[in-house]
Amino acid sequence: MNYIKGEDRVLYFKISNSWVPVGCLTDNTLDETSEFLDTTTRDNEGWSTSRPINQSYTISFSGLQLNTTVAGGNFNIASLDRLRQFKRNRQMLEWKFQGTVYPIVDYGKCYISDLSDPNVVGELISFSGSAIGYGKPLTANLGTVVLNNGNPDVIVNSGNVNEIIRTNEI
Repeated sequence: MNYIKGEDRVLYFKISNSWVPVGCLTDNTLDETSEFLDTTTRDNEGWSTSRPINQSYTISFSGLQLNTTVAGGNFNIASLDRLRQFKRNRQMLEWKFQGTVYPIVDYGKCYISDLSDPNVVGELISFSGSAIGYGKPLTANLGTVVLNNGNPDVIVNSGNVNEIIRTNEI
């Protein structure tokens, strides 16, 4: 069994048609919840029953702050300064959780709902935040096998036994 480390599932936001990671992430989480409607049946023998109705999700993240908006900063990532602009402008963002080893990519749209800017003396400045999902989150595989004989357990390669040809962008 192969276990995947958390650093392989990185949160990205789509900014100016480019996917940029949230810089110096220390944690990111996708939480899904369902609301339930209580139901009654004649054959439940006194046990509670319910059915899911509305569903929602939130994304939480935290990391170390970097300059991503002012001269001299790293414009290829998103940190508190850039995320704060999106929140204050109430801008809808596209997001995805993607890695290089774990083959599942979750993605969708969201609004940033909370940002925190703690400044602890003697420590690196950090930030945390959360986003509320807009609509249904989607899931896809990180790549599709291009050379295949139709059997999902057999991959046809180009002659190099160490090479698998895959697409890599959602």
